[in-house]
Amino acid sequence: MKSSLFAILLVGVLAISQNSSGTNYFWFTHDECAHAFPIPEEPCDVVRFFGRDTLWGPMRTNGCFAFQNVQGWPMCNDTIIMGCDSFLGPQPPVDCPVIFNAPELTFPDSLTYFRESASYYSEPGEEWYIRIGGSSAIAYHYPEGIELDTLSAQHFSFVINVRTVVFFDGKVSIRGVMRAYGNGLYIGCSRDIRLIDNVMLEGTNMTTGQLPQGATSSIVLASEENIVIANTWQNGRENMTGTPPNNRDIVITAFLYALNGSFTFEQQNDVWDPYICPTPPATDERGNIVLVGGVTQYERGFLHRSNHGGTGYNKVYHYDQRLRYRRLGVFEPFLQPDDDDIFSDATDPLFPAQFTLAVSPNPFNASTTIRFTLPQASNVRAVVYDVLGREVAVLADRQFAEGSHTIQVDGSAWSSGVYFLSFSAGGNRSTHKLLLLK
Repeated sequence: MKSSLFAILLVGVLAISQNSSGTNYFWFTHDECAHAFPIPEEPCDVVRFFGRDTLWGPMRTNGCFAFQNVQGWPMCNDTIIMGCDSFLGPQPPVDCPVIFNAPELTFPDSLTYFRESASYYSEPGEEWYIRIGGSSAIAYHYPEGIELDTLSAQHFSFVINVRTVVFFDGKVSIRGVMRAYGNGLYIGCSRDIRLIDNVMLEGTNMTTGQLPQGATSSIVLASEENIVIANTWQNGRENMTGTPPNNRDIVITAFLYALNGSFTFEQQNDVWDPYICPTPPATDERGNIVLVGGVTQYERGFLHRSNHGGTGYNKVYHYDQRLRYRRLGVFEPFLQPDDDDIFSDATDPLFPAQFTLAVSPNPFNASTTIRFTLPQASNVRAVVYDVLGREVAVLADRQFAEGSHTIQVDGSAWSSGVYFLSFSAGGNRSTHKLLLLK
């Protein structure tokens, strides 16, 4: 009786904890079907992941992912979660955990938490241009639809620090390089965000996207519509792909959110578009998107088309593990919107530690890792139970120092199925569901 009651209590705790999305995904869509931009009423195309796509972080869709064996199968390094019961098309030989028939995660219609927490800027009939430099930025506003002239545009400056959350009512164009330590810039806007050049942390490797050692700064760009790579010379317009100095890759070190639209690119060389690349035979291969962070979009956007023999970008994507569990103000409120440590994270040495607990990968095959942070030295007890409440393993029952720690979980001798991690440290108690798939 005690065992059954214990299992029921654990399930109840789990149900409460899953009301929040929890994870910032490497890739998250409501629909994997892409439309031509900016004409969403056109029929959409299913876009597949190919062998050149390495899926570095957790991926989720309310629809179905499609993989294809082109230059090999895509490689995945984390969990794949789908709302349907199979891949769209052939079943790929993936080694990472795959979850089908997952419950739908609802996209919010607006950036409510940004609007509530941010410095809010609105100039009716105007659009915005933001230039980041170091630990500060200048934002200009000027009449929508005309070319920016910084001498006549109205402007103001704001300082980027661990508490900079801003929201712009209108279109936003952005570029710039931010210092890699001690800064956090979270920008929300009501319309499209155009990336007109790199938006990155200082010292990021421009080819691989590797962040500078120990970087603590972070960038979030969140639009209630689309996030669009602009067709600028800086971003590789008119076949500026290749090796330096001719290439014009765009480097992005940020989490991107397009709540009602897509992450896509501008002027896709379509026959109906006034822009057709003038370089014979009108191909427009623009280089690479070097992105470190994550992409969340309501529906998948095109980043490369077959138009005129090839138009758009190759993808060099990596997941920013530093922000895996940080509340970024899109699906959940900011962690502590009234405190100075709004952007604090257990991996950031500039900020005081908080209690955090995460298990990854989960689901897992044979082994997984518990990562936790203690604000002060505490006795930690971590025990795994099966669904009947029977003790399976005591992973820890000892004193741990203040700071971040890991505990390895070896489930190689366990049967496939559901388990529960009971974790206690000082006054903190937490229960996590574990799914072992062999």
